[in-house]
Amino acid sequence: MLIQSILVSIWAFMNGRVFNEYFCWIIRGAPLVTGTITGILMGDWKSGAMIGATIQLLYMGNVTVGGIASYDKCYASIIATAVCIGAHQTPEIAVTIAVTLGTLGLIASNIFMTVSVSFVHMADKYIEKGETKKIWIFNWLLPQLLTFVLYGIPAFVAVYFGSGYLESFMNSIPAFVTTALTTVGMVLPALGIAMMLKTVFNMKFAPFIAIGYLCVAYLHMSIIACAVLGIACAVLYVTLRLDKLTESEG
Repeated sequence: MLIQSILVSIWAFMNGRVFNEYFCWIIRGAPLVTGTITGILMGDWKSGAMIGATIQLLYMGNVTVGGIASYDKCYASIIATAVCIGAHQTPEIAVTIAVTLGTLGLIASNIFMTVSVSFVHMADKYIEKGETKKIWIFNWLLPQLLTFVLYGIPAFVAVYFGSGYLESFMNSIPAFVTTALTTVGMVLPALGIAMMLKTVFNMKFAPFIAIGYLCVAYLHMSIIACAVLGIACAVLYVTLRLDKLTESEG
């Protein structure tokens, strides 16, 4: 578990703040990707992908307005996934833990942004002195160190110490509590989808939603099959230029 904790700590640090802004923007905010890679580091990529996909559904409709986020992506997707894999928890339980950790992660995010302001003022003093070669210390080095403190170290502690405690705790609680957590975990992804539909829904697309519901509820098609069908419908919609027809009617 020590090696896995170190690897997850490095991975959380890379996805924390500054490093991610420079090199990993493509995976920022994608729990499916970060969760899968976390699963690989933990030795169970399948569970990582399943947990990441479930968390992805939860936050699918989440929008950051004015730079104010409602959760921290690193805590919600990487740390929560790693802890739940180490504690052998289901994706339904994992998503409830992800909500909690994602909210707590906002504290780390706010601390980072607050402290980083002081780095800017430190750099200003060296600029006034003409010592521009030292600016990288305040623009890159110190923010990276702060990122490791706020993201890397908590990830290590959570995985190395928290997984065992979480597993013991989940085994000790009554069955009805576990059932309740599982039920809530199954509802939360639906809430994420509803948030997304509230943003992009158009009544002219309602038939596609009905088709998707019928495929799952009555034809018992798998998620992958429904996804392929959805992609095919989208391609046909554009190929037949129905999108232009819809715009003209609107």
